[in-house]
Amino acid sequence: MYQFYYADKTKAYDRKECKLNIRDHFEITAVRPAMWEEHCLECSAPVCFESCVHYQPRSDGRCKRFANGLMTFAEEKACCGQGVHVTFRRWGNMMTVLFPAMLPEKDYRKLWKRNESMGRLLGAVESSPLPGSLRWQGIRIPEYLRRRGLRKLKGLDNTATAFLFHGYSYHGESYRLMVEVYDDHTPVFKTAIAVNPGENLAVIRNLSPVCSLADHLVKIYPENNVEAELDILWCDFVQGKPVTSEQPAAKVKCVVWDLDNTLWNGTLIETEDPATLSLNAGVQEVMRELDSRGILQSIASKNDHDAAMAVLEKLGAAQYFLYPQIHWNPKSGSVEQIAKSLNIGIDSLAFIDDTAFERNQVASVWPQVRTYDICQLDGLLALPEFDVPVTAESKARREMYRAEEMRSTLMRAEHADIADFIRKCNLKMRLFEPQTEEEKLRCYELIVRTNQLNMTGRKYTAEEFENVLSLSGHRNFAFSCADDFGEYGIVGFGQYRIEGEELVFTEFAMSCRVAGKFVESALFAHLLKQTNCAAGQFRVIKTKKNILLRNTLEQIGFAAESQDDAQIHYRFTDALANCTVIHIGE
Repeated sequence: MYQFYYADKTKAYDRKECKLNIRDHFEITAVRPAMWEEHCLECSAPVCFESCVHYQPRSDGRCKRFANGLMTFAEEKACCGQGVHVTFRRWGNMMTVLFPAMLPEKDYRKLWKRNESMGRLLGAVESSPLPGSLRWQGIRIPEYLRRRGLRKLKGLDNTATAFLFHGYSYHGESYRLMVEVYDDHTPVFKTAIAVNPGENLAVIRNLSPVCSLADHLVKIYPENNVEAELDILWCDFVQGKPVTSEQPAAKVKCVVWDLDNTLWNGTLIETEDPATLSLNAGVQEVMRELDSRGILQSIASKNDHDAAMAVLEKLGAAQYFLYPQIHWNPKSGSVEQIAKSLNIGIDSLAFIDDTAFERNQVASVWPQVRTYDICQLDGLLALPEFDVPVTAESKARREMYRAEEMRSTLMRAEHADIADFIRKCNLKMRLFEPQTEEEKLRCYELIVRTNQLNMTGRKYTAEEFENVLSLSGHRNFAFSCADDFGEYGIVGFGQYRIEGEELVFTEFAMSCRVAGKFVESALFAHLLKQTNCAAGQFRVIKTKKNILLRNTLEQIGFAAESQDDAQIHYRFTDALANCTVIHIGE
């Protein structure tokens, strides 16, 4: 709930749609009621109004901590169907008291509706011609009574299992959003959420017990006084559990290295001459072999970023690492950010660190992440989770991701519309039947490694996949992509049969590297045209990991004809969104 009656209703902005849904990632059973208000980190109101250079009067004479107040809007993906737009001014923070009860969301929604009704009444008081002091008292007394009522709420056990954040950042650069819990004026818990331009979703699970104690204060504010502009859909303490499995994936897709006493032999901050640091025995050989297998690598280290990168450059190792997270934040957050940046499941990451504390900290938040001590390095590559198919594409995977990093950087710099940007990149697709052993092996690799954009989730053995390829009456296809930045390689495999005037798909898997680039729309529209079919059938077997595929299909125009707990039966025609953005050749 938000104290929305001080919002400037005359201000308009171009609200961006959030495509993600937090419920696809976290199963919510209860929510702690909150009453978010605008406050100041340095506040001593009302004394500071005359002396503070940042004071701007609100309609009631109090200080504007947000440029336009808390501007609420309806959004079903938000908590209880309501989000809020905020523009933080310098020293501004969003604050609430921790009330004692946890409520099922349906009960919280009823409470939220009552708050809206009361808010409209208080808004009438706020906009009345009464003197500012009278308006302030006319709002303050009902607010006190409302808080007293919230403190008396009865609900479920009040222990929160996670803090959820979902929002859209209009700020052109990345920053951190701080979340602090206070006992009176004493901070007792603090964490940070990495916020990047565009949509952001974070699930913080390593909560302290103090986050469940009534009457503690929660403050949210941008670090370093960033005057951030945000749509917020969720910023709530909840009970629940992750939707994704807490078991690691069968194969590792990315190894995340610590630096000090792990990658190199010493501690950077304690070393007078960084030139004396060298790679630990066996590290270089392992890095090279992981790279040749197509297993990506990154870094999660508590260090100074520039100093650490300088050492990596000197050691000739910097080129191996994508999206390195080198800062002083918890490594569980670094691991999460790496998975998001690479667009892979966090369960496919492995983390190597010499310190048991850091391994346990990551495991406590992300039990699906494999963790290894550096002393396990000698036998690492022989473990089954590192035994992956090796193809031409896998050997070049790091460079493909590096090109994608360049694309993303350029797009953010240009603030380009995604469709226009894809056209400028001159993205092309080549569609063909896999025939060579190398092509078939790559298709097998896609079926085995791809989870988020996998139609069935079946993990065939090599022999079983050969049988799939030879199914009578079925046609196999693969597709590769390239643009002006470089080759993506073979990024998708599928199989279908023709029944009457319809395509019936039996297999489909696509790399996340081309997700969101209108490849799906162009591909399916082209296949219908190529086969002279009027429509297609696409039966998705529901897994915990292919939510992205289901969301993508629905966004481009697939219609769910029927579904149950196990599967969704889609039907589509060539009237798919943005199906002409990229060019297809054969």
